[in-house]
Amino acid sequence: MCQSYRKVCACGKNTSEIFFGKMILNEMAITQVYCPKCSHNISTESDSRVWDNGWVLELNMDMVRTHAPIMEISPEAVTAELVFDKGYATWVGITPDDHQKRDQERSKIQKLAKTDLRAYIQAMKDWGVTREKRFINEGWRKMKVREA
Repeated sequence: MCQSYRKVCACGKNTSEIFFGKMILNEMAITQVYCPKCSHNISTESDSRVWDNGWVLELNMDMVRTHAPIMEISPEAVTAELVFDKGYATWVGITPDDHQKRDQERSKIQKLAKTDLRAYIQAMKDWGVTREKRFINEGWRKMKVREA
């Protein structure tokens, strides 16, 4: 079973949820999360950080390197981007706060299920397609990887 971990960003205004795929890494691998408001003054040149639409996930690369062989990555070649893109430490969903927004959006549609099942099913399909297109247009990293 894979686990997830919620972490408040450096400025304390936003919460991200991080997924640890294949049960290799855990919360000890996360050094910091920066939202678009608190990421302005940090360096973009670092193998310990992955940038995604202004959000930054910073990893403890010493800890990650000790687990690199299990991820079938050489310790010298491992970067935060590689770890993120391969799903070892990544967002739950497409965005850092997808867990919150997804539930809010879905709850509005779910009320329809009690009154009109066909309309509910169509609304869910439309929501999913619209949501995916929005993420692609916004340039979220997971959607770019998915397109490649």
